[in-house]
Amino acid sequence: MLGELHQFLNLNLLIWLFPIIFIFHDLEEIITIESSMAAYKDKKSKTKFVELTLRMREKSGSTAAQLAVSATWILLIISFTTVMTAHFPTNGGGVLLFTAILNLFVLQAFMHMVQTIMFRGYTPGIVTSLFLLVPYCLVTYYFLVEEGQMDWHLLFTSLPVSLIMILVFLVGNLLGRYFIR
Repeated sequence: MLGELHQFLNLNLLIWLFPIIFIFHDLEEIITIESSMAAYKDKKSKTKFVELTLRMREKSGSTAAQLAVSATWILLIISFTTVMTAHFPTNGGGVLLFTAILNLFVLQAFMHMVQTIMFRGYTPGIVTSLFLLVPYCLVTYYFLVEEGQMDWHLLFTSLPVSLIMILVFLVGNLLGRYFIR
């Protein structure tokens, strides 16, 4: 079945879809963050996980405007990575950074799933996580391997880079809190 995807997709197209998938996912979060925060804040019976998540969300920026600033920062980095990977795929640096951020997409989708289970209801980003992020990431990993751009060494090398990218992306949260009070 995956072999049939070759007639519709190729690695170059998947690389260029990277920022577009991110935009759709973050739009869902931006549109629904404030209403979902308000709905869960008013719930009487909250688990420790839900309380912790709500506190973390408030500290990192819980308004749509703050999230939009953060998303813009991340989109700039993703767009730069997309251009580097699409134009210089064989130098390794672009593919390494692309894979590191792709790993974070998978982590984020997993976190949305865990939050949805723990909150026992809708959480911002779950719909696009299930129907865009997870399929996109799986297909992109498949094409990276299929075209010889990724192997186990690159995957393991990308994991520490993913951790560094979390810190880089958190700068967006700081910017959101700084510019939107």
